[in-house]
Amino acid sequence: MPTFKSRRPAKKRPGPPNNNKMNSNKKGGGGRNPRMADNRPKKKFVSSAGSQSSLENTGMEALYMRKLVESEKTVVVVMTTGESFRGSVRYFDRDVFSLGPSDGSPKIFLRKSSIRYLYEEE
Repeated sequence: MPTFKSRRPAKKRPGPPNNNKMNSNKKGGGGRNPRMADNRPKKKFVSSAGSQSSLENTGMEALYMRKLVESEKTVVVVMTTGESFRGSVRYFDRDVFSLGPSDGSPKIFLRKSSIRYLYEEE
């Protein structure tokens, strides 16, 4: 009968120390130290203007502005200060658009961030 040599057990690699306090505390996120978790900076989600970013992502604002440029409809733009301008949209960009006033005065560039609302005149 053949005899086989017995296989030696594999050497165990040294790991982190086994602290029963850390493993029993599930609040700290597993084996993490709960005191260290509280000192980490929290992530802040910064949005420039909330709904503005979603409008830029969908492209609906650009589609509407392009329609206004092509149709040359008269629009009324009401600013955050309460002033209102009447004219047709000549040019638009991500942050600015140009309004050609209907009374013949020079073009006005308006920042979108300073506009309260605009509507089409019928």
